[in-house]
Amino acid sequence: MADRQTWESDADLHCFGFQPDDVLIDSTGQVFRPLSLRPGETRLETSEKTMRLEDIVELIKAHQSCLGACCAAKVAFDSVAEAIDALSMNTL
Repeated sequence: MADRQTWESDADLHCFGFQPDDVLIDSTGQVFRPLSLRPGETRLETSEKTMRLEDIVELIKAHQSCLGACCAAKVAFDSVAEAIDALSMNTL
């Protein structure tokens, strides 16, 4: 997502609540845990974790493969920010 407002305004991202292993990763690789406080109210809990570019690329490849993308194995990025930007702009 381009920003927090986009995330919060997309009801599809919240309709089933969050699972304990769900995470949100920002463009620096910082990992956050999304929490549903009550219907319509979410919060991001900061963690001490960051994800490496290689791990983020593997997540993106797995996601693209589940969607049936024929070139999922070829996905590559030079930085975490580039990977996150590609997702937010739907350029994959």
